[in-house]
Amino acid sequence: MSASDAEREIFARVRGASSKAAPEFIHRELAELVQPIAAPAEGSSLETFVERIQRNGATLALAQNRQEAIAEVARFVTERHGQRRIVAGHDPRLAALPWRDGGLLPRFGEANGEDRVGVSYATAAIAETGSLALWLNRENPALNNLLVEDHIVIVDGADVLDRLEDLWASKSLRDGSRRPRGLMMISGPSSTADIAMKLVLGAHGPRALHVIVMDKDQR
Repeated sequence: MSASDAEREIFARVRGASSKAAPEFIHRELAELVQPIAAPAEGSSLETFVERIQRNGATLALAQNRQEAIAEVARFVTERHGQRRIVAGHDPRLAALPWRDGGLLPRFGEANGEDRVGVSYATAAIAETGSLALWLNRENPALNNLLVEDHIVIVDGADVLDRLEDLWASKSLRDGSRRPRGLMMISGPSSTADIAMKLVLGAHGPRALHVIVMDKDQR
């Protein structure tokens, strides 16, 4: 059987199954579907994001300034790996961090198989889904988000948005001269339960996601 014949057969089965369903069955199934998560009216966007990113399996810390953010990076890396080496892209926001204050040894560039911890700077956080939006370009390589064992992402409190639609409306996406090559949405550590329904971390990316939210008034 060719690929086109198999495709036609699959669609024929789907149409046949749908046509046999009674209207009341379809309405009942639609009513039981899980509704998309929406940011609640009560509580701030930051509070909602903190609750939902942790629900997604990430760990989180709050920092009042860059020094506290670097101290948290150093604590996380030292406790989990017993060393202070990290890889980071050439994003100007990462370059401006006081790495020496935390005794860290950053390598700026693209992650390789020997890097265990990567540090990225998110463009925005989405309270609605507990997600981080990371630009992909020369300064922010995709491998730094995927190839490392543990991923640390810093985000400014001022960049926590209510809904995903707020990101699409941002100036950086509407302005063609500033638009990134790509966009990666991260909502938690990599995991899968496809094999024997057993949860496995790090199947397609980092085993751990640690988020550091920097206070919007003291960056």
